[in-house]
Amino acid sequence: MKLRTLTLFLPLSAAVAAIFSSCAGMGGTRTGPINYIADMGPVYPGIASYVVMDAYDQHAVLAYRANQRRPVASLTKIATAVVALDILNSGGIDAGEMMTVPPQVTLLGGPGPATLQPGDRLSVRDGLYAAMVGSDNYAAETVAFHLGQTLMASGIGSNPMAAFVAQMNALCSKVGLGNTRFANAPGLDLRGRSGYSTAADMAKLTAHALEVPGFSFYCSQPNRRIAIDRAGTRLGVGIRNTNELLGRGSIDGVKTGTTQAAGECLIITSPRPSTVVKRPDGSTVVTQHRLIVVVLGTTERFGRAWQLLNDGWAGYFQWRAQSVSSLTVPAPLDARRPQPQPLPPAPAIPSTPAFPPYPSPPTTVAPPGYYR
Repeated sequence: MKLRTLTLFLPLSAAVAAIFSSCAGMGGTRTGPINYIADMGPVYPGIASYVVMDAYDQHAVLAYRANQRRPVASLTKIATAVVALDILNSGGIDAGEMMTVPPQVTLLGGPGPATLQPGDRLSVRDGLYAAMVGSDNYAAETVAFHLGQTLMASGIGSNPMAAFVAQMNALCSKVGLGNTRFANAPGLDLRGRSGYSTAADMAKLTAHALEVPGFSFYCSQPNRRIAIDRAGTRLGVGIRNTNELLGRGSIDGVKTGTTQAAGECLIITSPRPSTVVKRPDGSTVVTQHRLIVVVLGTTERFGRAWQLLNDGWAGYFQWRAQSVSSLTVPAPLDARRPQPQPLPPAPAIPSTPAFPPYPSPPTTVAPPGYYR
């Protein structure tokens, strides 16, 4: 396969050294701004931290412990998808290119909703669907391993996984995520190789991701059918989105996450119709409206995120009205049309099991340096 020049987040000569020196540990020095957001919202029982942020201006409307470093589970897959899409959008690899599930996936626990097994073949496109729609860990690992080989060919990393994770952390520097370090592509709590982030950083990463071509489509699909080649037999596997709020109140993304250490996590985003303001000089100002809600470490992520979205819109339009006096404030979400009431505590979702930390597989072990 002939490689084109890729759009990388750091220069090749400095990429690995700079990434790992700046992201070596929680106490390490990080380039870029620290996204400090003061508490400006109520304490909701059962939420460790949260933030409600405008997707365009990145103004925080509500926040509680938004700067607290925590494991974020499969919310990590947002960064995995952004790095993958950057490679695809740069022309390095076609989304239809086939990749093989590596044997190391057995380190991650049992198969996910895509039912992938080592040796299965599927397209990069279907791997991203499985990772973003069904939160499949094997799929995220396979995408990272496959594209990591492309990064290695471009001069980054000593092995595919190290190369891909390096790009994930270079993305942090590019976007200015001062409190984030990713350690693996699926976002699992692996012994000695677990990442962390904050509600504030994850909101900023989501705002960036929504601008990446293709990202919104992958995270907004309620379900998807993917094709798997297993030893020459073609299998069709249906995957449903783990985000139970998708489609309600105009919610069109983004990602769920659950691990033992992180608890239940959720990021949702929802737009409102743009506001058009005519100025006295005859010019027109169009203001787009979209909120991002990040909930970390909760036991009822869907109900809490829905409540924060409703409360967030009220605070958002009050903030907008302070700077644009002629702004027409839309009716509250529940007054515009009948909407479901806040959901009860979220039931366990079979497709996103909370894997125990670093399960020991019966036969497979990761090669040295597999996760740097």
